[in-house]
Amino acid sequence: MVKLTRLNNQVVVVNPDHIYAVEATPDTTLRLASGDRILVRESLDELVTKVVEFRRRVLDGFRCATGGDTAGVAAVTLRQAADSEEDA
Repeated sequence: MVKLTRLNNQVVVVNPDHIYAVEATPDTTLRLASGDRILVRESLDELVTKVVEFRRRVLDGFRCATGGDTAGVAAVTLRQAADSEEDA
């Protein structure tokens, strides 16, 4: 998740996977896959940096869980599914 600031200074957290497009006209406008639009104070470059940092954190988490093997993401997913079934 990426923490951003609306124009009224309200903090909003957005899942980068839901961002369809971003425009800087001059305010930064996020267009979400749902069709919603969010105007934020962060510049386009700041937003890109935040999304890249988010993706790095996710990838690092997968690397830790798979012992450095990013191809093992499917194995992590299967383990999570098995854990969920055990908890149910």
